[in-house]
Amino acid sequence: MANWCSNMVEFTTNDKDKLTALQTLFEEMAAKEKVTEHGQLPPSSKGDRDWLFQIQWDGDILYYETKWSPNVEVIQEIAEHYGVGFRFDYSETGNGIYGQYTYENGVLIDTCLENEDFEQYSYNEETDDYTFEGETYEADYDILEILLERKKQNANTKN
Repeated sequence: MANWCSNMVEFTTNDKDKLTALQTLFEEMAAKEKVTEHGQLPPSSKGDRDWLFQIQWDGDILYYETKWSPNVEVIQEIAEHYGVGFRFDYSETGNGIYGQYTYENGVLIDTCLENEDFEQYSYNEETDDYTFEGETYEADYDILEILLERKKQNANTKN
């Protein structure tokens, strides 16, 4: 059985018509998924894998799941088709997958955590919390966001 990767995509454009078209696309895919009970790909997709599951469009943001890992190729294909950019957050922490893609002007950047990032904090089963840099956290999400933001800042200082 697959581990599920949670994905959130915010498309970037100043053209409201493009956002409306994207909303229509994903709402149609979500409706079809409910009928077929199968993951979906956009009609323009060139591939036959990396299906979108549990598709939801909420306030100009797309939420969905994929099996095992993010499907950035499909989202990039859609962005190119509609002439938009995106910010794509993804998470499947059971396999050490956490990061963010950005796509603007034809340039795709992936900022992701590595194994050594996940090793910087620990989980305490007795207290059901996480320890990171001497602080205690109820969930690892806050820690992962801190680590990812540091990666993005380090990447920006190198440019």
